Amino acid sequence: QLGSYAPEAILGRAGAVAEEGVMEIWLSSEDTGAYGVDLSTHIGSLLSELVAAAPRDVMFRLGMTNPPHVMAHLPAVAAALRHPRVFSFLHVPVQSGSNAVLGAMRREYTVEEFNELADYIAREVPGVTVATDVIAGFPGETDEDWARTMDLVRGHRFPVVNISQFYPRPGTPAARMKRLPTQVVKRRSRELTALVASFAPHERLVGTTQ
Repeated sequence: QLGSYAPEAILGRAGAVAEEGVMEIWLSSEDTGAYGVDLSTHIGSLLSELVAAAPRDVMFRLGMTNPPHVMAHLPAVAAALRHPRVFSFLHVPVQSGSNAVLGAMRREYTVEEFNELADYIAREVPGVTVATDVIAGFPGETDEDWARTMDLVRGHRFPVVNISQFYPRPGTPAARMKRLPTQVVKRRSRELTALVASFAPHERLVGTTQ
């Protein structure tokens, strides 16, 4: 069950730590993009309020957000990420480039929706860093499914990809599924690791001041 802190409470806390000398504030939760769904507001609005209220030397960073909720507020989120006192960084897990695998994972979004989100943010926030997560070797993942994941990552050239090999959490539906051979899972993880390493994402920063 979703429970969001009132904007006033977050603004008050941010103001208090700023007075203590904190220079960087991270907004974090299990799904930051879902903030405010129960309060008729959203994360983009909260970020705008925080930036307006905080001292000029305080920076803000948005925590991990899953695609479904943030999709409804992309313009506001992009506007917040463009602000000079908000880090141009967004962590949005995709987990798989295959709709079949996303369905088996019970994710509430499609590959097409994720691509729409990633493309929009990349277009509307110059220099943004988009980070994502991928699970290698989910039960039932075929070679074709994995190839689609590789193609998705290759297409977006994510500078940060958190790669995990599937591990069955006790009590989850996936724990009862037939697991892929360990060597297959490890090979897929190594393939994606090598692909991401080939992007050399920080070369564009050489000669600049950050």
